[in-house]
This record gives sequence, structure tokens and C-alpha cells, in this order.
Amino acid sequence: MKRFLFVATLVLGGSLFAGCNKPTPEDCRAAITNMEKLLGTEASARAADNEGEIRRCRGGSSKEAVACAGAAKTVEELKACAFMSPKK
Repeated sequence: MKRFLFVATLVLGGSLFAGCNKPTPEDCRAAITNMEKLLGTEASARAADNEGEIRRCRGGSSKEAVACAGAAKTVEELKACAFMSPKK
């Protein structure tokens, strides 16, 4: 029983620390808005559609990648961010 509790503690503790590198919804929203601006695909009427993109960003991106995408000034800088890299 002690072994089970130890393993459960490690798994739970690990999952709590794993979530620490997730971006905030505001960071994702800013990065997506910047990406749309740089790529010329911005459309204010689609703001509600971005909520799905924001959920995907939070679930699959690191804080660093989102910060990079939000700070990019050119398409080339944006492409250098891990945010734009396809998942394998």
C-alpha cells in the first residue's frame, strides 16, 4: 500500500509540475492576434472562432513558444518560433 501511495504521489506531483509551462489564455490570444496580423489573416468577425485556437495553444504550446510568437515582428521571426512547428 505504501508503494502505491508513493507512486500515486509521484504521478500527481509530476502532472502538477508539467502544467507550469502552459501559457495563459491572454498570452495565447496575443500570440494568435500577432500571427494573424503578420500573416495577413486578421478578421475581427472571427474573434469567437479564436477561442478554439486559444484552447489548442494552451494545451499544446509552451510559454516560451507563445512568447516568441507574440513578440515576432516579421514572418521569418514567427517561423523561427516553436509555436509554428508542426507536431510529430
